Amino acid sequence: MSVDRPLHLSALALATALLVPGLASGAQITINNINAPGVGFNDPTVVAALPDNPGTTRGEQRLNVFQRAAEILGERLQSDVEIIVNAQFTEQTCTATSAVLGSAGAASIFRDFNNAPISGTWYSGALADSLAETNLAPGAQDINANFNANIDDVPTCLGGAGWYYGLDHEEGTKIDLLAVVMHELSHGLGFQTFVSNGTGALNGGFPDTYMRNLFDMETGKAWTAMTNAERRNSAINDPDLVWTGPAVTARLGDVLSRPPALTINSPPAIAGINTDVAGATFGPLPSVTGVTGNVVLVNDGSGNPAQGCSALTNAAAVNGNIALVDRGTCNFTVKVANAQAAGAIGVVVANNEASGLPGMGGVDPSITIPSLGISQALGNSIKANLPGVNATIAQNAGAPFAGTNGGYMRLYAPNPLEQGSSVSHFTIEANPNLLMEPAINPDLTDDIDLTIDLFKDIGWRLFDPEEIFADGFE
Repeated sequence: MSVDRPLHLSALALATALLVPGLASGAQITINNINAPGVGFNDPTVVAALPDNPGTTRGEQRLNVFQRAAEILGERLQSDVEIIVNAQFTEQTCTATSAVLGSAGAASIFRDFNNAPISGTWYSGALADSLAETNLAPGAQDINANFNANIDDVPTCLGGAGWYYGLDHEEGTKIDLLAVVMHELSHGLGFQTFVSNGTGALNGGFPDTYMRNLFDMETGKAWTAMTNAERRNSAINDPDLVWTGPAVTARLGDVLSRPPALTINSPPAIAGINTDVAGATFGPLPSVTGVTGNVVLVNDGSGNPAQGCSALTNAAAVNGNIALVDRGTCNFTVKVANAQAAGAIGVVVANNEASGLPGMGGVDPSITIPSLGISQALGNSIKANLPGVNATIAQNAGAPFAGTNGGYMRLYAPNPLEQGSSVSHFTIEANPNLLMEPAINPDLTDDIDLTIDLFKDIGWRLFDPEEIFADGFE
């Protein structure tokens, strides 16, 4: 028995198909352009061709980005049935500081079809077709996708940031369309539950293959064993809502890092592991072994010399060591870049307020050394013992992997509930950031991290992971 449930259906205006053949035994994904003439994928605005995106109009470059996203996903999934995506750009919510970037979902769901792994269980259309080895809804799309045209068309939208149409993820201050498309298509391929998060009710009284992997650590119950009320409460029970699928669980250590820490090795008076630190959104994550060196307070020759906002005058002392910098005046990326230019192997930024930690935000692909933010109190303690402080910036080997609970991957379950985001995303506390978190992050690339493992958990047939990663996709 099969049931078709349309989500976000839209009228077909003008269809332009991008055929994306995957590798042998891969999935063919076809992008149907349903925008009207002159808008969205058909936007005639002339733009300069990019090194990796030869389109000369905005619409052409958008189509090329979608094609690349479809290739990346199609090369990893196995299906003998073509996957149809109806896609368009339309006006959506956007302010100077926030926006809906895009949305996508399965256009239909099916249960109890031929070859269904679990009876009485919903599967997204594309996955069901793959498992059934036949098109269960001939002539219909499998995924509906809608993206925000205002990000380009409205100057006040996100401060005029605009979409980035390159394929190299060097978006700078723009929004990386490729990462967003990969995220949204992944929802349509099955990274979503069909349970009502608002009520906890099962769709038509049946579970779906996604929710069969959901478990609440606090109650000790799987979602399949819960009442509607219990599922509703679990959907807002962060950090206890976790994913128990074996494929994701087995790969946590290959993808996630442990939280960072600053270990003071000497002098004995202040030695110890400091885990109350802030990681940076730029530069590399601290490694397991980390970097070790003497701590040197920077001097940029200004009236606030320890802020490191210009070239360091004590570069010789900083070279080969860990730079200590004060927060204030300039961006964190500027401070770390200046220390790096002086030869620092790592940077520690001390807060300039009595409470809290530095935010350590920013984007600078040229930064290649790790950096951390620490409290004002710890910074003052280090300064009081200089020279003579030796420290290590590394992962905290004794801590769980970032974004996990009890050895399982956490899901996004904030209170109050966020319709469209809760449950059907990974937690925002994963480190590094994951493709299927609910908001865009500047460090996302072609890596589909734990998303590919979640696909395996819900029933997708995949290429051997070692073959995939050997091709440079990890």
